[in-house]
Parts: sequence; structure tokens; C-alpha cells
Amino acid sequence: MADEIDISSIDMTPEQFAEMIRAASDSDIETGIRTAGIEAVLDRIFQGMQERFVAEKAADVTTDIQWVVTDQGNEYPYTLSIKDGAASQSRGRAESPRVTLTAALVPFLRLISGQENGVQLFMKGALKVSGDLLFSQRVQTFFATP
Repeated sequence: MADEIDISSIDMTPEQFAEMIRAASDSDIETGIRTAGIEAVLDRIFQGMQERFVAEKAADVTTDIQWVVTDQGNEYPYTLSIKDGAASQSRGRAESPRVTLTAALVPFLRLISGQENGVQLFMKGALKVSGDLLFSQRVQTFFATP
């Protein structure tokens, strides 16, 4: 691992984080995220998604979107709630999400960094979707990509 990534700085900008993910191998991403602490990194990512919410893209939406990020047999569920033109996030499972999106750590990070497309990941089997499949295609558009 000649170019191991260092993500100990959780306060980096979304653009810096995305660039680091784009430049790293899958193995380096896994090592870096695990070293920094998966939950701490995911907490920051979902906070960033809340901050990068584009209200106009979801003007007609009131719902919960369930994300489940997996790594080494562990699940890390997060809920993004959209209501009244705003998004909020919380750790844990939604009671009745409109859609649940499940991905392993690296594909998830490549998706949110803009390196991968949700439809492509779904077609490769790297993103599992349950619930409203058509709605799931809109989810990525609700957030400004770094």
C-alpha cells in the first residue's frame, strides 16, 4: 500500500473527500475508512448529504430514504428524511422508508463521490434496492455531488 489514504481529518471538504476517493484503490479506501472509524466517517458523510440537499429537486417529496452501508458483515443504517423542502439525517432504520438502498462501503463511497452511477451499481449488483425502484433513480439528483 504505497499510497495509503489518510482520512483522519473528518473536517475535510466534500470535494477533498471525493477527490481522495477517486484517487484511491478499493483496498486503500477500506483501510483508511476503517482506521478513521467507519461510523465517524459515515456520520460526516450523511451530515454532508443533508447540507448538500437541493430542495428544488425534491420539491414534491415527503419521505424517508433508508441507506444501509455494509462492511465486514456489519450494517450501518442511516435514514435521510425529506419533508417541507428540507432534508435531515439520522443514524438507524426508518419505520417505513419509501426506498432502501444497500451497498458495501467502497461502492457507496464511489457513488456519493460521483465516481459511480447508481444505475450502473444496481446493474452490477453492487447496489441493492428495495421499495420504490423508480423513485430510487431520483435520489441521487437530490444532492449536489462534490
